[in-house]
Amino acid sequence: MPNTPTEPSVGALSGLLTVMQLSDSALPTGAFSHSFGMETYLQRGLVDSPDTYAAWASGYLQQVAYTEGLAVRLSAEAAQQDAPDDVIRIDQLLYASTIPRQIRDAGTSMGQRMNTIVEVALPETPALAQYREAIEHGQCHGHPAVIFALASAAVDVPVHEAIAAYLMQLATSLTQNAIRAIPLGQNAGQRVLTELRTLIPQIVDLVLQLDEHDLGASPPGLEIAQMQHETQRARMFMS
Repeated sequence: MPNTPTEPSVGALSGLLTVMQLSDSALPTGAFSHSFGMETYLQRGLVDSPDTYAAWASGYLQQVAYTEGLAVRLSAEAAQQDAPDDVIRIDQLLYASTIPRQIRDAGTSMGQRMNTIVEVALPETPALAQYREAIEHGQCHGHPAVIFALASAAVDVPVHEAIAAYLMQLATSLTQNAIRAIPLGQNAGQRVLTELRTLIPQIVDLVLQLDEHDLGASPPGLEIAQMQHETQRARMFMS
């Protein structure tokens, strides 16, 4: 009986390793400095335990389906179709639809860091070069979701896997910040992260059903909490 090949191709393995590198929560993008509104809920006493954090993080990740998650999908598809104008439009829509100033600033600063990292970690591709040029000329602000998508497309990672990886790194970064801020124990943090991991495939399925008109939808309660964070007297995080 002939052997059935089970090992991934070198190209597929390289793509997987690239996504693992870029979705590592230790990647120096500055994510450790941002709670994305969670700190407001902490100070109100609404997030103060593993269970309340898990509930908040689950809701946050489901909201991300309509913002960064959808931006990853649309940007990756635009890169595959060699449509740089679509990438620029997605960047602009993502920035314009983000109402809280701290969240807009977080996206821009983390996007700039991700841009620098990808420039070091990956060979240049037309999509990455065009996006970088658009940022330099002020057409785009730069966002980690867009850059992550273009990098994933550059190494032929399937779109649904790129979305899942981006959501998982976001969940991991948020959970590490919750471990410091609430605080949670390390084991409790891992239990919550396991719960969030089981939710991510459902969110990916949702993202795949959305279209560009859905980009930027966000619950008002979260946006208000993110805006209120700016005026808090004492803050551990920048957002």
